[in-house]
Amino acid sequence: MIEIRYDEKGLVPAIVQEYGTGKVLMLAYMNAESLAITLKEGTTCFYSRSRQCLWRKGETSRNRQHVVSIKADCDKDTLLIEVIKDGPACHTGAESCFFNTLHEHD
Repeated sequence: MIEIRYDEKGLVPAIVQEYGTGKVLMLAYMNAESLAITLKEGTTCFYSRSRQCLWRKGETSRNRQHVVSIKADCDKDTLLIEVIKDGPACHTGAESCFFNTLHEHD
C-alpha cells in the first residue's frame, strides 16, 4: 500500500468526487484511523478538525458515500475519493458543498 504523507497534525485532505460525473462534492480531512475505517467499511469516514473526533459521512443524515476508488496525488499528501452517494453531500442539503461562486468567466 502507498504510504500517505500526513501533515504535522496527522491529517490529510480528502477531496470527494462523484463517480461517473466527476463533480466535486466536498473536502474533508482524514487521519490514519479514518482512512483505515473507510477502506474496511467501504463508506467514507473522516476526522472532524472542529470536534476533534471521527465522523462517518451519513451517520445521522443517511447520506452515505460508497467508495469506488481512493487515489493519492503525486506527493501522496492529498487524497481523491470517488464515491456513489446516497444523497446530498453538503450538510446544508446541497448536492455539493461547492455552490458559492466567487468568480466565473463568461
